[in-house]
Amino acid sequence: MHKSAILPLLFLLSLFSSLHAVTKIMPLGDSITFDWYYGDSRSDAYRNGYRNDLWYKLKSAGYTVDFVGSQKTGGAVSPSFDGDNEGHSGWTTYRIADKTYSWLKTYKPDIILLHIGTNDSMYYSSSDMTGVESILNQIDRYERNYHVTVKVILAKIINLSKNPSWISRFNSSLATMVQNRIADGDEITLVDMYHALSYWGDMVDGIHPRSSGYAKMATVWFNALKKVMKEDTAFLIPIYHLILNP
Repeated sequence: MHKSAILPLLFLLSLFSSLHAVTKIMPLGDSITFDWYYGDSRSDAYRNGYRNDLWYKLKSAGYTVDFVGSQKTGGAVSPSFDGDNEGHSGWTTYRIADKTYSWLKTYKPDIILLHIGTNDSMYYSSSDMTGVESILNQIDRYERNYHVTVKVILAKIINLSKNPSWISRFNSSLATMVQNRIADGDEITLVDMYHALSYWGDMVDGIHPRSSGYAKMATVWFNALKKVMKEDTAFLIPIYHLILNP
C-alpha cells in the first residue's frame, strides 16, 4: 500500500470506531426510574420500568449502549436487558443532587436520562427548581473538572393524583429553567413525559406507571436519544466524505 494512503486509512478506521463506540447512558431518578409502586412485592430481579423497553429499542435500532449506575435490577426479566440504573425510591431532587457528582465520577455516563421531582411534592410546598438546578450544577462541575461533556435529557415529570396542580407548576418552572440554561450553554434536551402518559390508563397507583405507561416513556426517551446520539457523530460525516473524495 502506498504510504500516502496509510494515514487516510487509519483515520477511516478511527472514524468507524468512533461511530460505533459504546454510549454510556445513566437512567437517573426516583422510584419511577427504579420501578416500584405502592403494594409492590416483587424482588429487584423483576424490576425494569421503562428501561427494558428502551434497551430493546436501542439494540434493535443498532445502537451500542451501556446502561450505568449503582442499582442492579431486572436480572430475571426476559428478554434480558442491561438493568444498571440510578433510580432511588422516595428520593427528592435534593437527595439526588447530594450523590450526583460521585455517581458521575464512578460511572462516567455520556448521557443522563433525568426524571425527578415527584417526591418533592410530598415534602415541599414550593415547586421551584432549586433541587433540579443543584443536580444540573453537579453535572456541570463534573464536566469542568474532568473536561468531558455529559448530555442531559430532562423530563417534564408524569402526573400525580395526590397533587396535580403542584406537578403542573413544577413542569412549567422546569421548562423555563431549561430554556435559561440552554441559553447559557448547557446541553439539555427537554422531553414531555407529562403529556405522553394517560392519567387514567397508564398509572398503577396514581403515582407510578403501569407497563403501558412505561412503554410510552421508553418511546419518548428513545426518540430523544436518537437525535442526541446522531448529533454526537454528525460532525464526522463531512470529513469522512472529504477523505473518500479528495
